Amino acid sequence: MRGKSSAACTLLAAGALLLTGVPAEAGEPGLPPVLMKAAARWKVDPADVTVSLTALEGTGVIGAAGRQNGAKPVFAWHADRPAAPASTAKLVTTLAGLELLGGAWRWSTGIYADARPDAKGRIGTLYIRGGGDPTLVVEKFALLLDRLAQLGLRHIAGDIVVDRSYFDIPKGDPAAFDGRRNRPYNQLPDAALVNWRNLSFDFVPDPAAGRARIVTVPRLAGVRVPASVPLKKKGGCGDWKTAIGYRLTSAADGTKTVKFDGAFPAACGEKNFNVIAFQADEYLERLIRALWVKEGRTWRGRVVTGRVPDKAERLAVHFSPALPEVTALVNKWSNNQIARHIFLTLGTVRVKQEAEAGETDGKDASAPARGVTLDDARSVLAEWLAGKGIDPRSIRIDNGSGLSRDTRTTAAAMTDLLAAGWMSPYRHEFTASLPMSGVDGTMSRRKVAVERAHLKTGFLSDVRSVGGYVYGADGRWYALYASVLGEKNMPGGIAFLNSVIEWAYDRPAAAP
Repeated sequence: MRGKSSAACTLLAAGALLLTGVPAEAGEPGLPPVLMKAAARWKVDPADVTVSLTALEGTGVIGAAGRQNGAKPVFAWHADRPAAPASTAKLVTTLAGLELLGGAWRWSTGIYADARPDAKGRIGTLYIRGGGDPTLVVEKFALLLDRLAQLGLRHIAGDIVVDRSYFDIPKGDPAAFDGRRNRPYNQLPDAALVNWRNLSFDFVPDPAAGRARIVTVPRLAGVRVPASVPLKKKGGCGDWKTAIGYRLTSAADGTKTVKFDGAFPAACGEKNFNVIAFQADEYLERLIRALWVKEGRTWRGRVVTGRVPDKAERLAVHFSPALPEVTALVNKWSNNQIARHIFLTLGTVRVKQEAEAGETDGKDASAPARGVTLDDARSVLAEWLAGKGIDPRSIRIDNGSGLSRDTRTTAAAMTDLLAAGWMSPYRHEFTASLPMSGVDGTMSRRKVAVERAHLKTGFLSDVRSVGGYVYGADGRWYALYASVLGEKNMPGGIAFLNSVIEWAYDRPAAAP
């Protein structure tokens, strides 16, 4: 401890004893010996580690003024250091969503026309009003279109106008975060999102034919996809996504052709490749044309962005699953686009408050008085955190997903948040949404404290993080948050955090 007086060293050692139950040894920064050994083994610098562990007992408020009542800090290491949380930011997004929007919250997608179909099943313009549903997959969208047909619609003479005004967000660049604009995880919110705008290819090896069969979902009008690619029988799986050599070409007549110039390694088994290949309107147009133009049904127009007229008549509506079910998709599988939609939807609280105060002319849930903005969502979240006794400056969420250079949290604030979740009326829904260690979601392969922890993981190029609940060997529940920071520590970051989880589960009985 160079540069410290002997008195300061004694004070530090006493503090380490209070927090860890064991004295700090010479040269150790205060982490428990088992974690110091793990840091050395996995080449992780303890100076780049944050840890906060809180015992969850009884009920009561939490936060700086309330930790003595219900939530008791057990261990803290760099717990007040602001750092990027990666996908553990979704803990904040989903808990706030459950409490502010409610367990019965559902997004809606409405289909409108100027008038109902005439005797021959004809209308002019069809309108789609997006309500921010992040779960409208192709199967459900196909059923919605089929419902229109069963209600008598056969022929659409004009355009299909898509109203995305539920969200009022500036145009952004999906490549801004890491340069990968065609990756699904980077896509920005879209109030009329369908199937995450995703084009998916399943590669299924057929050794007898020496090919890998391709299953494409969804099929898009005017998009040609090969039925198979050569199967590479030698070598390991490796970077198979690069090996298949995906590219998309365009023809003068508007058709697009998917090409795979490489081969698929047989050692990979079945694999799935997802890509964002089209802008929102083009994707919807090709999808709707593929789904609608059949069985004598016709459509002569295009997909364009616009607004639903006030006097338009609603023909059909689709509702998403309830929020608790959607929350599980976010936390167990770390879906960034759904997280962004939940975060933005928090802003409806502010829009409704304005409408109730008579500041705007509100209509209904699918047609808010005005579009929801990111600033709406951020201010609603800040007020909610303050109401929990958590300083909003200690948890700054930019877009809800964790894919942000501006999002920052502290380990202490995150365990305060987790303690709030433990005392929430949505405690069970929230906890069940988290991956169970060694069992499912992003924790399925991490065989540590198996079935004894519900933990959300975070992963960026310079961050590994984990946060959630651990059922300790002493029969008590704990809120745990830990992160490893800095690119130099990433090779061993996950293994070290596994050691933190195991330590939290199996701490010495003598620890506080």
